Formats: sequence, structure tokens, C-alpha cells
Amino acid sequence: MTTSFSDRGRARRDAVLAAARELLVEDGFDQFVLRRVAARSEMTLGNLQYYFRSRDDLLEALIRAEFEHDLAAVHSATTADGLEAAARALVRNWTTGAGSIFGTMSLLAYHHERFSRLNREIYEAFYRELGVLLRTVSEGVPEAEVRMRARLITSLLDGVAMQIHAGAAAPEELTTRAATLVVTIATGAG
Repeated sequence: MTTSFSDRGRARRDAVLAAARELLVEDGFDQFVLRRVAARSEMTLGNLQYYFRSRDDLLEALIRAEFEHDLAAVHSATTADGLEAAARALVRNWTTGAGSIFGTMSLLAYHHERFSRLNREIYEAFYRELGVLLRTVSEGVPEAEVRMRARLITSLLDGVAMQIHAGAAAPEELTTRAATLVVTIATGAG
């Protein structure tokens, strides 16, 4: 469903997404129902359904919004040092809420074709965008190697975020070492 919103409508839609994010992160997927999102957004269920027809539509919009936030971190990096800072920002985001959102997507991808497609789309887009940065920090690397490095970096950051969420000791040290390793993988140094 493609709907054109006014500035006020976009602001309201963004407020709903913020409330939905808060609900999913704080209360979990079991409590992520349209009635609760509507209540948290201080609107009626009918009004909420003007913006999002179903829970799946809302969840997909939330995942896409969160992904855009992650892409902004990748796009902000143009050097190896920038990549290290982006890695830290991604881990921070993934351990302070986004992990719940992306984790929900990953779990639903096992059982629902819609979220399976979305999961593949998000990861492929992330690899592509990370590849742009990798080509900048390590010129002349074959395309297959760029793709492999993008996957390795993503796997490393996903794993670090999961370990921190699970209560890994010294999360700052783990993040620092991972960010350094991301640069090593990206540049092929070491």
C-alpha cells in the first residue's frame, strides 16, 4: 500500500514508528499488537490502520526504518577510521534496541516468506553498501573478496552484538577489539 502523506501525516507516522519501536524493544514481540501500539501512540486502532493496515505492515516499516538508521552509519564512513567508528555505532545501536527489531525479523524469516524475503533484502543491501566503503578503503580488491569481507564484517558485528546482549563481560573491550578487527578485515592488513 503506497500512501502519500502530508508533512503532518509523515510526522504522525514517524511518531507511530517510534512508539512501535519502544513497545517491541521494551515488551517483546508477544506484546507487539496494533491495539497496544495505538494506545501508546494515543490514537484509535482505526487511525493506526490508516498508516499500517496490519501488524506485519507495521513491523516491516519498523525494520526498514531501523535499517535506514544503520545505513546512515555506513554512509558516514569514508575512511578506515570512519569504518571503525561506524562499526562502534552499529554495535551500539544493535545492543540498545535494534537487536530486538532485527532479531524479530530473523526469527520470523524462518516461518514467514514475507520476512524471509525482507531478511535477504536487508542483508544484501547492507553487504552492497558496506562493499562501497570497502572498495574505498582497499582499492583493487577483487569483487568476490569485497563481498566476502562484507559478509565477514557483518557476521562479526552481529556476533558481538549478540554476545553483549547475552551479558558478555567487558562489552566496551569487545566492541573496541571488534572495531579494530573490522578495519583489519576491510583493509586486508595483518
